[in-house]
Amino acid sequence: MPDPRRRRRLILGAGALLVVILGVGFIAAGTDGAGTNSADTAAVPMPASEPGTPGEMGTSADSSASAPSPAPGAAREDGIAAGAPSTVPGGPGGTGGEPARPAGAQPRIVRNGTATLSVPAGAVDKAVQDLSAAARGLAGYTESSEVSGTPSTTDDGSQYATVTLRVPSESFDELRSGLSRIGTVSASTMSSRDVTGEYVDLEARKRALEASRTAYTTLLSNATTVGETLSVQQAIDGVQIQIEQIEGQRMVLADASDLATLTVQIAEDGADPAPGPDDDDSGLVAAARTSWNRFVRGIEEIIALLGPLALVGLVAACVYGAVRIARRWGWIPTTPAPPAPPRDSAGS
Repeated sequence: MPDPRRRRRLILGAGALLVVILGVGFIAAGTDGAGTNSADTAAVPMPASEPGTPGEMGTSADSSASAPSPAPGAAREDGIAAGAPSTVPGGPGGTGGEPARPAGAQPRIVRNGTATLSVPAGAVDKAVQDLSAAARGLAGYTESSEVSGTPSTTDDGSQYATVTLRVPSESFDELRSGLSRIGTVSASTMSSRDVTGEYVDLEARKRALEASRTAYTTLLSNATTVGETLSVQQAIDGVQIQIEQIEGQRMVLADASDLATLTVQIAEDGADPAPGPDDDDSGLVAAARTSWNRFVRGIEEIIALLGPLALVGLVAACVYGAVRIARRWGWIPTTPAPPAPPRDSAGS
């Protein structure tokens, strides 16, 4: 039989080694999981399709494979080649930023603004009407109008309104300066974005596609077989889809740059800020939401503690099992119980 002390040291050393191995494996598993997530995210390829042309990749590929190419020079107009790099942000060959304004092009600026207006009690409805009249006087219109609450002259509540106005871009400053004649302007913001390069690029691409469509139409009239007719017609359909998509983008840019947008928040003097979508809850609902959030946070903390506790329990179970096996095989001697003292026969 080996020395009991040596066996005890061997068992304790094996238990310590097991604890170290489990701890290193637990830490490595967490690190590998985080690294895998970041690697997978970085490895996802970004699509290279041009903005505004979803779903046209398959049509364009089929068209180019089954139809003859248009006549040379048909895709070049106004000195812009069809193969030139796109200036649309995010498009192939683009710089990712705002395209530079082409020389001689008509400037197209998208202008937006917000304003907060305070009016006397009971004058919110009149202010809405005055704003609508001001927009009409500048050849614009009221895009939307929303009034909530009741005038504070009739009860303890307050009245609010949100009005969105669209006016020609050159009249935007005049509209903003006229707000002071309707009420007291407490806050105002304005932003602008130059979309001239995007607009010119869309027009050039549309003209190039229209030239390609004309060339395909000429080829269609000269087709002699059913296969040629179908392939050329498929190419024409693909080009037409691209033209319609580009025209839609061009119209959106034209509307945004021709008409500026001003959103006005109206409130009565001395009223609290306009309530948001989540500010209508009663005290009971707010208290219930707070209690639920605290309960969820408590569950999250408990789950976060289960990992280390499970590791400690696993290590303890392994050590306990090792000790039980060692005792069963006799590697750890068991201390026999001391013999019971002899009973005195005289006292029995």
